[in-house]
Amino acid sequence: MSAGTLTLTNNSDAVSGAGTVFSNELAAGDFIVVTVGGIPYTLPVKAINSNTSLTLVSNYTGPTQSGAAWSAITRFAMNLVTAALVAQSAEALRGLNYDKQNWQSIFSGTGNVTVRLPDGSSWTGPAWNGITTALTGKADKVGGAVPVAQGGTGATTQSAARTGLGLGSVATRDTGVAGGNIPVLGNANIAGSQLLRLSSSNTPGIGYANNYTSAIAAAFNIGNNANNAASAVIAYERGGQFGCLVGLDTDNRFKIGGWSMGNVAYEFYHQGNVVVDGNGYLKKASPVVKVAGDGSAELNAESAGVTVERISTGVYRVSGVMGFNSDPAWGGIDGGIELPTDKNKLPLVWVDYEIESDGSILLKTFHRTHPMAPPFARNEIDGVSDGDAIDIPAGRCVDLRVEMPVNSLWNVEQARRAEEMRAEYEQQQHEAEQQNQPEDPASQSAETEGCE
Repeated sequence: MSAGTLTLTNNSDAVSGAGTVFSNELAAGDFIVVTVGGIPYTLPVKAINSNTSLTLVSNYTGPTQSGAAWSAITRFAMNLVTAALVAQSAEALRGLNYDKQNWQSIFSGTGNVTVRLPDGSSWTGPAWNGITTALTGKADKVGGAVPVAQGGTGATTQSAARTGLGLGSVATRDTGVAGGNIPVLGNANIAGSQLLRLSSSNTPGIGYANNYTSAIAAAFNIGNNANNAASAVIAYERGGQFGCLVGLDTDNRFKIGGWSMGNVAYEFYHQGNVVVDGNGYLKKASPVVKVAGDGSAELNAESAGVTVERISTGVYRVSGVMGFNSDPAWGGIDGGIELPTDKNKLPLVWVDYEIESDGSILLKTFHRTHPMAPPFARNEIDGVSDGDAIDIPAGRCVDLRVEMPVNSLWNVEQARRAEEMRAEYEQQQHEAEQQNQPEDPASQSAETEGCE
C-alpha cells in the first residue's frame, strides 16, 4: 500500500491526499487503485499538482469517500497487465472459434466427427445429424428410437421401452397401501384379505437340518438383528382391542405375553419341555431320566448321554448328571422325583437317594404299603414287608428331573449350533455389505466430456 490516504469526490477529477507524497510515487500516465464499498477502482492520473493533490484523466464515478487506502501502479506495470489480458483474450477467442467449429460438426456433420476438447485432446463420435439419419433413414425427418447403447430406450412405446431397459411389471406399479400397490417399509394398515403369501423351497420336514443356514430356504425369518440381549418376536394386534407378542424370548424359549397381557411371558409347552410322567400326567420337565426296574432308562433330548445301571435290588446308579434340578414343580432342591402310583393314586414305592461326589445319583426304592387303606388298596406282596428293598414295579418307572453338566451332549450341541448360526449370520451380513458397496471409481469407465 502507498503512504497516506485519499479523498475522492463523486463526479470530480480532483483527488486530495493526507500524508501522501504524490511526486515521489506517481507521474502523469500512472494509475491509482482504491477500494470503495467493496468495489475496486483503477483510476488513471492526468497530472500531479503537489504531494497532496492530483488530477485524474476522467471524473471519478464512485461514491464520495475520504480516508481511502490506495496503491500506485506505474505505466510499465499496467502495460504488462494489459499485455497479459490481451493474450488471454486471444486465447479465449481461439477457444470460442474451436467451440463454434465443434458445435457445427456435431449439429450438421454426418457419420463420425472429431472435435477438440478444452484440455487440448480430441474426441471422435457420431454427429447428431448422423444419428437422426440412421434412426429415420431420412435426413429431413426426426423420429425413430435411440438405442440403449447410445443412451436411449431402444423403443418408441412405453411397453417396448420397459422391455428394452429390462424393467419388469413392477415398473408400472405405484407405492402405497392401496390394493395392487407396492408396500413401502414402515407403512401400516395395508388392506387386503391375503396380504402376503410366502412359500418355502424346502422339501424336507422341519427337523431335517441340524442348523439354520441359507440352504434351508425358509419362507419367512423373524430375527433380532443378531442382538443377543433381544428377543425375536411377532406382534399381534386385534383392531385396537388387544395385542400381544409371540416369539423366542431371551432364554431361547417360545413364549407369549407383553402388551395387553402385561409384563408377563408365558412359555409354550410341547414335547420338548414337558414329559408324561409315570402316572400319565403332563409335567414341565427337561432334562428327565425315566428309570425302569431292570436298570434300563428312557432319556429325552436334554438328558442325552446319561447312563443308568442296576446295582442291586432296588438300587440304581444314574451317571452323567449333576444331581437333581431344583425346579419347584418337582419339589425343589430335595425333589426331582416322580413316583409310580396305583389306580388309587397311592405311591407304589418308597424312595431314597444319595448324591455321589461326581454328581451321580444313587437311587434306592423300597416296597410301600398302605395299612390304613381298604385291603384291595394296601399294595401288599407276600413275603415282602413295608420298607424292604424292591425293584421298581414292572412296566412302571421313576421319573428323575436332573441337572446336566455344562459339557453334556445337549449343552455342547446347543453351543455348536449357536456358533454356526452366528457364523452364518455374519457371512450373510458380509455378503450384503459387499453387494451394497459402491463400485470402485477406478474400475468405472471415464465419462465422456461434452463440448464447451
